[in-house]
Amino acid sequence: MNSAPDSRSPLWIALEWISSLVLAGVFLAAAFPKIAEPAKFALAIYQYGILPDSLVNLVAIYLPWLEVSCAAALAVLPAARRGALVLIAGMLVVFTLALSLTFLRGQPVPCGCFGGDGESPSTWLALLRNLGLLGLAALGLRATR
Repeated sequence: MNSAPDSRSPLWIALEWISSLVLAGVFLAAAFPKIAEPAKFALAIYQYGILPDSLVNLVAIYLPWLEVSCAAALAVLPAARRGALVLIAGMLVVFTLALSLTFLRGQPVPCGCFGGDGESPSTWLALLRNLGLLGLAALGLRATR
């Protein structure tokens, strides 16, 4: 274990910390509506048509809790930060691929990003948001090397 002081600039360190807090906030904000109404979230997942029907409810119940766990780790558990960032990056890749698939299919389904079926159909803005969040995760991962 290296106990040498961090050689990065304070501005860079602050940027990395802020990016982690933004990710934590977004994932918390996305998780709570899904936890509150898992049936609506399950419907949103089902409409994507990428999971076997037998997995939809399981994902709808457990995915929001994974999001909460990762957000908590980013915000308050520095030792678990890298693992949380890897999981968040993985989720963002899957979410982005799912959104991309809806565009390729020409299939207007609710995003499901912040809950259930009351959302507007997936848009390019949702895709760009995910790519931006993925960039924040990459920044955090770079900092935890």
